[in-house]
Amino acid sequence: MSVRRYHASLFAGTLVLATLSLLAHEAHAQQITLSSTRSLNFGRFVAGTGGTIVISPAGVRSRTGGVVLLNSPTVGQAMFNVGKSSNGGNNKAVIISLPANGSTRLSSGANSMAVNAYTNSPSALVSVPNGGTSLAVGATLVVAPNQPPGNYTGTFPLTVNFQ
Repeated sequence: MSVRRYHASLFAGTLVLATLSLLAHEAHAQQITLSSTRSLNFGRFVAGTGGTIVISPAGVRSRTGGVVLLNSPTVGQAMFNVGKSSNGGNNKAVIISLPANGSTRLSSGANSMAVNAYTNSPSALVSVPNGGTSLAVGATLVVAPNQPPGNYTGTFPLTVNFQ
């Protein structure tokens, strides 16, 4: 790229920014705040011949295959509080991005299990009200046949942005 073109594009960019700053008298940066209020917990189980454990966004636990569910009082969906940094941002759509299938694993030592099919409720947010709102997240844990027992833990990414 020649020096002349570089200066021309820099000048054009500066001119556009100057024009935009004249049009936006009260521009305020908006940020969404996200805080965890409850962890996703699949509870205690016996792997048996394998299958899945599903936690719905409402906190309902179910299974498929040969997995045997054991009594687990701490079972439940993940809960988050979604807020905003100031009073602006009304009527802005909110995009919620959950992890892709298999991108999250729970581990116990050298053993692990995939977490798939993340779901959330509400499934979409039209805007974030003043004071914030709750977001529930459920998922499916894939249990291998004869999965070794252990205390499996992990984290998952959750992205929430104004559109």
